[in-house]
Formats: sequence, structure tokens, C-alpha cells
Amino acid sequence: MNLLETIRETIVRHDLIPADEKIVAGISGGADSVALLRLLHALDIPCTVVHLNHCLRGEESDADEQFVESLARELGFPFYAKSVDVRAQATASGQSIEMAAREARHTFFAEFGHSTIALGHHADDQVETFILKLARGAGTAGLSGMPYAQEIGPIRLVRPLLDVRRSAIVAWLESNRYPWREDTSNTDERMLRNRVRHNILPVLEQSLNPNIREAVLRTMDILQNENSWMDTLLANQSWQQDLPLAAKRRLMRTWLFEQGAQEAGFETVEHILAQMEAGEGSKIIELNARQRVVVEYGKPRFEERSGSPDEPKFHLTVESGTGWRTDHGRGAGILPAEASVDAAMVGDSPLSVRAWQPGDRIAPRGMDGSRKLQDILTDQKIPQADRTGVPVVVCREEVIWVPGYRIARGWAVDGADGKSLHLRVEQN
Repeated sequence: MNLLETIRETIVRHDLIPADEKIVAGISGGADSVALLRLLHALDIPCTVVHLNHCLRGEESDADEQFVESLARELGFPFYAKSVDVRAQATASGQSIEMAAREARHTFFAEFGHSTIALGHHADDQVETFILKLARGAGTAGLSGMPYAQEIGPIRLVRPLLDVRRSAIVAWLESNRYPWREDTSNTDERMLRNRVRHNILPVLEQSLNPNIREAVLRTMDILQNENSWMDTLLANQSWQQDLPLAAKRRLMRTWLFEQGAQEAGFETVEHILAQMEAGEGSKIIELNARQRVVVEYGKPRFEERSGSPDEPKFHLTVESGTGWRTDHGRGAGILPAEASVDAAMVGDSPLSVRAWQPGDRIAPRGMDGSRKLQDILTDQKIPQADRTGVPVVVCREEVIWVPGYRIARGWAVDGADGKSLHLRVEQN
């Protein structure tokens, strides 16, 4: 593969970088973004190089920033960096670290006005995203993957490397002796995406289809085209009770994102539609710790709460020890609450506390399978208005404890002498 020509063709075919467009390149320092920047330089496309330090890996994160600054200087591009404590931001807002990082990046990119932001996502990212979203039960919009160009508020994201496999990117860098930074967390198979990358996809290639990646990419391309067609059909469609269910779902998802919703999962959309169909009374559907939809007599209204002092915030204390402390079990969200988890299971991974979010699940200790937090809160008869006050403790993106309820299966301490972490959650 002639990588330079492939990128040139992708940019032209999808009109990613119009002439005289101001380009901002989001560069992490990894192989993908480094290749993107060097390819843009080779194509004589001027860039402003920007780097967001998420402050998640200490000195390693700082070294990434220094590397990107040196690369920008080598290529003669302007450089701008910013540091955001994503973990603290996630705790303060009640978001997951992944969601807080995504929001921090978009806020950072928005600082550059109406610019085109070039990102280094590639074909293998698409395939991994497909598998992850398929496992979570995404619809056609989610399974169609990342588009070549995407507008989010005032920013326009473009992905010139989507037609390229990561192996081709690495081979090109190595053949030219271009260095890059390796994020050590990319080899941590406790992370879902890494498990898909290192375990699940290789098994599918060996046992099911050696060309599984190409097959997935072809399916995603079909879904993208069909989604674009359906969006065009519904572009000027007003809400009507006799619309097909598929059209109602799509219109509701579009409406939610237009209002600024961070996500619009299947269950959320179904719940809103069911309340609209009922057409009676008033119902609150919590989207996350800050956003909700109020349906009154069949009409939805989007509400977003600012970070006021009245918002529930939680404080997590972690103490090393042995044995266990038992959760009081009087009800999810009744604080303070204490519990203990196996120290070896946590390892060096960070623990965080946040407000529960729609889509959260836990595999409760002493029970088979997993349960949706939403179902647990319903069973415990916790009013909708009080559910933002229910915290969860998370490790490696898994809910391991619902304070006041119970810990997750597999996280229990092994005997009275087992090494443990004693957890305590209080409301600030």
C-alpha cells in the first residue's frame, strides 16, 4: 500500500480538507496520530498541532506532551497543549472517566473556533468499535461506526486514516524510522477494547473468518450508507403518531442529540417513546447525573442541570487491610456506606465513585448473571427524583459496588485474612 496516496485519495473522495481550510491536528503521540501528522506534512497541508494531557498516567502523560511538542517543532507547525485532570472532572460531574475524557477533548477542540479537527482513527478502530457496540446491543446508527467527517456543535472532525489498517501505519513508520510513543495502558487486557483487540478478534480470525475485519468494515459501510439515506428521508419529517416505530426511534435520537444529550441509548429512547405514547401525567427520565427528559402529557422537554452546590457529590475513602466490612444493605444510595473488595482484583487500577448512569449494570454477589442498575432502583422503589443521589464505585469501567446494596460477584475478599481494600462512600 502506498500510504501517502491512499490518504490523499481519502481526503479528496470525502472532501475532508477543503482548500484554504484551517486544520487542527489532534495528536496524542501514539503511532496513529504521529503517522497522521507526518502524512499531512508530506501532503503540504499546514496544521496547528494540539495535544490534550488527560493527566491519567502521571509522568508518562507529561512525556507524551513533550514528545508531541518536539515533533511539531521538527515539522515547523504551531503547537498548543492543555492539561485537564480528567479523573477529578469525572468524579465532580458524576461521569465515567471515558465520558469525561471525551467531553474534555470536545471542549478543548471547541477552543479553536470553527476549525476542522483531524484525528488519527483507523480501520482497526472501526472494527473494534463495532464489536464493542454489538456486544452492548447498539442499533444501526451505532454499528455504522465513525464517519469520515462529523460535525459536533462548532467543530468538524475528520478521520483521513479510516481506510488504513494499523499494521500498515506501523509498517510505514518503521520503514521511515519515525518514532512514536506507546501508551502502556493499550496492553492492559483488563480494558474491554484491549480484550477485543488482543483476544476476541484473533479468535474470530482463526475460528470463523480469516477476513473478519474486512467483512465487518464492509458491513459498516453498508450501514453508514443506509443510515445516511434514512436520515435524508426524515430530515423534514414532523412528529406523527402513525409513523413507523423505526422512524420514531430515529427522530427521538436526533432530537436528543440536538438538545445536547451526551448519549441516547436504546432503553432511554424506548422509555421516552412509551411515556409519549401514554400521553398522560408527567414522567422524568434520567439520562445521566446532569441531564434528563421530562414528558408531560405526551410532550418531551429536555433539561440540563448546571453544576450547582445542590448536586450530589460523593467522597470515596480507600483503606488497605484484611477481611471485610459488610455493606449495611438498607437500600441503594443510603449513605454513608462501607464495604470491602479483594485488593488483588483491584491491583494498581484506580477506583472512582460517580452517580449511576442509564446503561450501568452490576453482577451482584450471590446472584446469577448481571442486572441493570435501573431495574435494581425500580425494585427498591427509589423515586426517579432521588436516583441522581445513588452512587456507584467503578474499577476498570466495571461497576463493582453499589453502596447500600452490595458488591459485584468476583470482587469479594478471600477469607478473614485475605488482603482487602475497605471502601467508604459519603455524600459531600
